[in-house]
Amino acid sequence: MNIIKSLENRRTYYNINKELPVSEEKVIELVQQLTGLVPDAFNMKSSRVVVALGDKQEQLWDAVYDAFEGQVPN
Repeated sequence: MNIIKSLENRRTYYNINKELPVSEEKVIELVQQLTGLVPDAFNMKSSRVVVALGDKQEQLWDAVYDAFEGQVPN
């Protein structure tokens, strides 16, 4: 199989759900820690991250669904 065909057929599927394998506090701690380590342009450290958990996560995905007029699976 050539490289173009390989890339065309490459897919990764994840069984994503709402259950976290760690606590919400651990997720927030890890995101805060990793955000500071991610390289950025000119070392400006201007990146921002939003962590939506619980009801806020539901509201976020409802807004995404509405924004795309139902074109994303829910």
